[in-house]
Amino acid sequence: MDKSTLAVLGYGMSFQDSEVAATMGFEHADMQPSVLPARLRRRTSVATKMAMTAAERACVMAACEPSELPVIFTSALGEAGVTDQLCREIAKENFPLSPTKFHNSVHNTASGYWSIAVGSKHPAMAMGGYQDSFALGLMEAWSQLHTVASRVLLVCYEETPSDLLCQDGSWEGCASALVLGRGAAHQPQLGMPYTVPQVAAELLTSPALAAVPLLNMLQQGLSGKVQVSDAGVQGWYVDVLNDDA
Repeated sequence: MDKSTLAVLGYGMSFQDSEVAATMGFEHADMQPSVLPARLRRRTSVATKMAMTAAERACVMAACEPSELPVIFTSALGEAGVTDQLCREIAKENFPLSPTKFHNSVHNTASGYWSIAVGSKHPAMAMGGYQDSFALGLMEAWSQLHTVASRVLLVCYEETPSDLLCQDGSWEGCASALVLGRGAAHQPQLGMPYTVPQVAAELLTSPALAAVPLLNMLQQGLSGKVQVSDAGVQGWYVDVLNDDA
């Protein structure tokens, strides 16, 4: 086994719209974050619920205890829905603002709730890189697994933003999660993410959807090169190595 690769120990998906999930070939990919206690579930956003659901499914598939994993949560817009609600309240001068909504508007909301829900004391990172969010999350996971960690949970999520931010409604809300490790034989392997110069194009879909082609390859047991970012001057790719292919 190549020591420069990462083993995919488990993965999971969650979609804001179950019909969209079905069209993309993902069954049972709705939002059901059972790891969240009911009192927390009522307070959390769509973005956080999707992220938590995908993360939980990846941990179940990897047969690992969620509290034992350092985590990386990556998103372009983070809590877009909550932030949009707050901005609308400010524009209408509806004061005072909700302390709960303000508390839930920060970019590390999902990672914070995950650590609370599973009782984790491991590092939790919140990142954002617009269309490259998933690719940069993979790079961060690769770096941690070659320096300080033996396993890591990576979660990329995005909810559908408001019509003021996305008027054509092309951003589909979804979340993907991967439990990655090193030193695990007989598992699908990922190489280090790398860039290839390309013609820049306008970003038309949710950055979180960039994970879908990779997860499709994992589901089908395929090997090959797959793009893990949407548009941009530098396209991000990763090589998938599968013993069954």
